[in-house]
Amino acid sequence: MFLVNAVYWLWIFIIPAALCSFLAYWMYAKDPGNAILSVFLVISGILSGIFLAEKVRKKYGLSDFFAAASSTPDIENKPGKDSTPGT
Repeated sequence: MFLVNAVYWLWIFIIPAALCSFLAYWMYAKDPGNAILSVFLVISGILSGIFLAEKVRKKYGLSDFFAAASSTPDIENKPGKDSTPGT
């Protein structure tokens, strides 16, 4: 279970970290004088990724969060279907 939670944590962490890192790279490639701002963006992306992943882990639980995100309740409970099986 530790490995699954670690992968889920990394999935949540990587989104803000990757977005800020891409933005930092783009700004640095455009003008190398933006090096300090680029480093600040990378650090803020890493910190916001950690904050977001820990907030989801503590509030919802990682596996519950991804289970709710990938569930399809609109397919499972179609209107007009009888809710009791076998009738």
